[in-house]
This record gives sequence, structure tokens and C-alpha cells, in this order.
Amino acid sequence: MKSGFYAFLMCFGLLFAGLGHAQEVVPGGGAGTAISTPIFLGAALGFGSGTGVGNDKGLGFRQIEPMIGAWLPGLGFLRIGYGFFDYSEEADNGKDVEVDHSDFDVELGAHVLGTLYLEGGYSRVKELSDLGDVAWNEWYAGFGTIFNIFAKTMLFTDITYHWVLDHYDPFQSKSVSGSRLQLNLGFAAYVY
Repeated sequence: MKSGFYAFLMCFGLLFAGLGHAQEVVPGGGAGTAISTPIFLGAALGFGSGTGVGNDKGLGFRQIEPMIGAWLPGLGFLRIGYGFFDYSEEADNGKDVEVDHSDFDVELGAHVLGTLYLEGGYSRVKELSDLGDVAWNEWYAGFGTIFNIFAKTMLFTDITYHWVLDHYDPFQSKSVSGSRLQLNLGFAAYVY
């Protein structure tokens, strides 16, 4: 978990690194930013209804996700991220089992009204533990908005609905599938 915290701090530092290089706003530049290239670095905190479905993991913190991609203000974006989070799960024998959760995300979005955007994506999710390893696919769709900060940095928030495809859950000893909701709060800084 410490490595995740340090990765988040590093990405947060990148946000402020871009503040000293703010340029004048270009008229008609889309969403009020003046950028040379659309490449960005960023990170997001994910909150949602658990890492899987059909269990009692409940609502709460789900992941820290550093990301990179291209974001064309006013048009759309491609974000690629690797989210991770470790948690404990109680096994049938009463002992706590550490679970290493990770997911690889690819997201596409299109601005539809100013800073409001629609997005869709794919996640390959893995959970590794002493009880067994499991992996599954998720497809999702949602919407979000950005809040511009200076010329090259922004905050974003989005809400996505995830379709969790059928997979075997070793904690429940059965195959599960279903859906869940996730809220992401993040930031992005253009690299140049």
C-alpha cells in the first residue's frame, strides 16, 4: 500500500510542476487550455461497490490508478491506467487472507457539451491471494466532467457503470457475474 501512496504523491507533484509553465490562454483553444501536445500524466482515486460482485465487500475505496494518455480539450481522450489496491478478506477458516488487486484500464471519451464528456472502457482485473488467483473482464460506460486549473492542469471526476463478466470467485467457491458502480476523482497535467 505504501508504494501506491508514493505513486499517487508523485503524480500529484506532477500537477504542481506544470503550474510554473502556464501559458496564455489561446482564444478558441478548446476548454480554455493552451497546450503544445495533448499528452498528459495523471492519477485517480477510485471509489466503488467492491472489487467483484455477489459478495459483501461493500462500498468504499477501490484503487489508486496512475495513468497516461492523450486528451484533446473539447474533443475527447484516450486514457490508459494501471490501478492497484491491497485488502484483507476473511476465509472460511476464519483467517485473514491478503489479496493483491490490480486492473489494467483502457478508456475512450468524447466531450459532448463543454467540459462534460461520455466515456467507455475495458478493464482486465486480477486478484492474487493464497486461496487462489482470479482474473476477469469488465466493460463500462459513464460520464464525467473536467475542471481546468491554470493552462496545463485539470481535475476530473467521472461515474461509470461496470458490467462484470462471469468468473470463478475462490472466496465464494462459485462463478459470479453482475454489475457495479465506480466514482473516480483525479487530476491530469499536460507534459508539454
